[in-house]
Amino acid sequence: MKAAIIILGNQWVCPYVNTYKNILDRLGCPYDVILWDRDGSDAAAPIRYSSGKANLDNVFLKAFHYLRYADFIKKTILENGYDRLVVSGPHLAILLSGLLCKKYKRRYIIDYRDISVEQHLLLGGIYSKVLKYSYCRVISSPGFKEHLPAEYEYLISHNFSVDAATEALGEGSVQKPAAVPLDILTIGYIRNFSSNVKLVESLGGNVGYNLRFVGRGDAAVALQDFTASRNYTNIEFSGFYKKEDEAAIVATCDLINIFFPDDVEHSAIMSNRFYLALIHKKPVIVTAGSVQAVLVKKYGLGIVTADCKGVDVQIKDFFLTFDYAQFCKRCNELLAVFVEEHRALERAMAAFVAL
Repeated sequence: MKAAIIILGNQWVCPYVNTYKNILDRLGCPYDVILWDRDGSDAAAPIRYSSGKANLDNVFLKAFHYLRYADFIKKTILENGYDRLVVSGPHLAILLSGLLCKKYKRRYIIDYRDISVEQHLLLGGIYSKVLKYSYCRVISSPGFKEHLPAEYEYLISHNFSVDAATEALGEGSVQKPAAVPLDILTIGYIRNFSSNVKLVESLGGNVGYNLRFVGRGDAAVALQDFTASRNYTNIEFSGFYKKEDEAAIVATCDLINIFFPDDVEHSAIMSNRFYLALIHKKPVIVTAGSVQAVLVKKYGLGIVTADCKGVDVQIKDFFLTFDYAQFCKRCNELLAVFVEEHRALERAMAAFVAL
């Protein structure tokens, strides 16, 4: 028995791969990770497709490499004779649909984390067929259910370490001493200039706040340039950080920024930062109308804003009546729900491997 986990990029961009690796490790099931090494960070990976320094902003070149990667995956699968497959992303599921539906019926899991090409009328039917013949369907957010065929059941794979989440449920958290300026942290992959710049414009130059952007990403440089052009001195940028330093970085903040663009795709996703906030008991700033906003309102976890206008007043009002002990209790209530959903995934994976 051997499985393959197939992803569409580098492992650092796809941290959810660790969820499957950890479960398979606990089940004693050997596996390979098949990946597309886009930036060279997985040069040591044993099974990797590399596009070198290709300009993937060119739509034709990108399509070419998608097809090349799909061929690489098919060849690798057939050569290694995997018994089980975990396929992440609708692009790959559609490109591999013939192989999956014919040779791996009920022996593959579909992992879904982004609204994408499957919404296209011509591709939706292919994706629905792939879902139909899968062993189970796994989504990373309940917000995706309304965008996928309703006739199927979906398990949820949360973007967190279940061990860290379980540990957070059983330990008392220490409140960071209140201080001015309040520290607002944006950590991880820094994308979405259009939304982040709204927060920067709203709080830039305000001595009551310090904004930190920790991580790298396609919007980081543009945000840094914008900040410099406005002469804001309360905004800091630092690049790549080690995963083992993440907890210490989060511990020093007062809020975590998860303000995303107000569109269909971003409204449905659950951010890695949301889980960091729950585990480390930090309030969040989220976008109105999103699945994250629904949870923030239900459990009282922070600020919900449509455009960051007046967010300064919202933050002050939130902390005016802030009861940290009750806040921690609400964080744990939601974390417990997420942990149980993860256990359901573990049980499904055990049955999948035991087929």
